[in-house]
This record gives sequence, C-alpha cells and structure tokens, in this order.
Amino acid sequence: MKWRFIDLDMIDGFYSAALFETMAKHVGAGSSPETILFWRVRSPVVYLGYHQCVEDEIHADFCNRSNIGIVRRILGGGCGFCDDNQVLYSVIGREGGVIPGDIQSAYTKVLTGVVIALETFGESGEIEPTRNAVYSKGKKISGNAQGRIDGAVLVNGSLLLDFDFELMDKVLKNPTKNLRPVFSAREGMITLKDMGITDIENIKKVLRQGFEKALGIQTEDGQLTLSEADMANQLLGKYMQKDWTYRMDIKRALRKKPAAPSLLQSG
Repeated sequence: MKWRFIDLDMIDGFYSAALFETMAKHVGAGSSPETILFWRVRSPVVYLGYHQCVEDEIHADFCNRSNIGIVRRILGGGCGFCDDNQVLYSVIGREGGVIPGDIQSAYTKVLTGVVIALETFGESGEIEPTRNAVYSKGKKISGNAQGRIDGAVLVNGSLLLDFDFELMDKVLKNPTKNLRPVFSAREGMITLKDMGITDIENIKKVLRQGFEKALGIQTEDGQLTLSEADMANQLLGKYMQKDWTYRMDIKRALRKKPAAPSLLQSG
C-alpha cells in the first residue's frame, strides 16, 4: 500500500494548522492519497487544543510580547509549545483504512512508529495511553493529538530533538499538565539530544521508516496538489483571526454574561 510522504521542513505554525485540515479534507474525499506530513515551525508557537480556552492554558500577554503565535488547531487534546527543535508530524489516513476506527487503537497503531524509531536508535520507547504520548526512560519525548475530519483520521504529534524548557515555563500556565507527576517539565521530559542523537535528516528518515513499519505501508515522496495549496491559503485566514483563537474563551464569556433585564413590566 502506497502513501504519500511530504516533508515541508520549516513552515509557519498558523499555515501548518490550515494545511493539515486541508489535507484531511482532501484525503477523506479521496482526491488526495493518504499522507504522512513532516514539518518544523519557523518561529515558536503554542498549539492549542480545539476545546481549550486560551485563558486557562497560556500566558497570552507574554506570547504577544515575544512574538510567539497561539494556534488553535482543529484537533482536540492538550496544548503544546513548539519551536524548530521538534519534528512535527501528521499521519492522515481514510476512515476504514489502516488506521483503526477506535481512538485508542488508532493512537497505538500510529505511535508504534515512534517507538520503532527510538528502538532503531538503540533507545527504549513505550506508549503512554492515558496521555497519548510516547515515553523513553520514563520521560516524555512525544506528545500527540487525534481527530476525524470529513472521512479522514489524523494523528498529529511531535518528536523532541531538543527543548527550551525555560521558554515553555513562561508560555504555558501548567507546563507539567500533560506529564506524569513531576515537579518540573525538565524532570518529566527527554530529548533526542539528551540521548546523543542529533542528525536531523537521519532522525526524519528513521521516523518515516518507523511509521511505514507500524502502518504496514510504503511511502513515496510527493508534494501538495494545487487544490490543497489553494484551500490551505484560504483557511489560513481563519487560523489568523482572533475570533478563532479565542473562540472557546468567547463562548465561555457569553455563557457567564447575565441575561438582559426584561423590558416588560408587570403592573
């Protein structure tokens, strides 16, 4: 079974969210092949889960002052701070295909690819089902989220090459929220650099092979179609809008807003 593989290397974080939504719509409709997408963000961003409130998760004032983007993705799950020291991936298959329909089974299928990659490097890896993450040596090295869009299944995640723990502590209000109980993120996370693994091109090659083995597929290098590129550019506007970024904060504020007094008076 042949899938498309695309490595866009360094791209804008807002564009990445528009892109994997676009690719999911095309894959689900059958107009694009099932795809594994790799990218890194050109500048730091926080990916916010679809159902989360900015106010609860992120020091937004610091992000605004520091030019750190806040990107509300179409997928659920928790938020994560990302910079160019992470390989980000989106594994996009059709519903009813090789990615199982059951949510936990889908995570297991796809994240086994990350475990295989770690084992190829001679390191241990285990899937942490309660956090939808991959751990090595008892510490988190890969966080993930999942969604279903218009007939497609997406499992998105990150693999830590290195990490700016000090900056993440300034960005996230709860930096240890998605980790096993620890006092600090540095205590609960591990990177490939910690393991002495630093060749990024080889890392991406091994990760690609890990996904191929886990999914039982072959991939061939591909590129975006014109239709995908056009739709991604159209959707980018949505992801840049403050109303989209703060949509859950706005909904919560409206629920809390007191009802207007009735204009009718009894008498």
